[in-house]
Amino acid sequence: MRNVVRTVSWVLLFAALGAAGAAWFTPTPEIEADEAVDVARVSLAQVGVASELVGRPEKGVHETEDGREVAAWVVQVSVVAGGERERIELRVQRSAGRVIYVDDRIGPDDSERLLSQEQFEALGDHRDDSRSDRWVTRNLLAAVSAAVIAATSYVLATRTDPLWSTP
Repeated sequence: MRNVVRTVSWVLLFAALGAAGAAWFTPTPEIEADEAVDVARVSLAQVGVASELVGRPEKGVHETEDGREVAAWVVQVSVVAGGERERIELRVQRSAGRVIYVDDRIGPDDSERLLSQEQFEALGDHRDDSRSDRWVTRNLLAAVSAAVIAATSYVLATRTDPLWSTP
């Protein structure tokens, strides 16, 4: 019976370590459309621009300056600029939940910019850390659970005395 307990303990030990390792390498799911809207509107609000959503966000792809394609949500919002309602476009990276592109050209011939250079830079610095916080929390819980299971399994597997005494 002791060999069965040891074998099961070793199996649990390696299974716990494998599960913890898998948790760290499992990617966090991409953000949903509603989360993209929240990221876009909160980013604009933090730079002092009130906005309203125009239509539903659409899945799209943003091409970076170096030619890479990044999956993004295309969010159209309406803002007030100079007493007029203007529409601008933001692209929110689906995997990271951050604004990666802003088309803030406004005016009759799109010759003016809505955001100042300072606002534009602040908008680029905005991060929605809830996604990374959830990822770290999930992985830490998995690692702690695996450590407890692994420690218990190791003690059971290496214990020389029987777990129970026989009369």
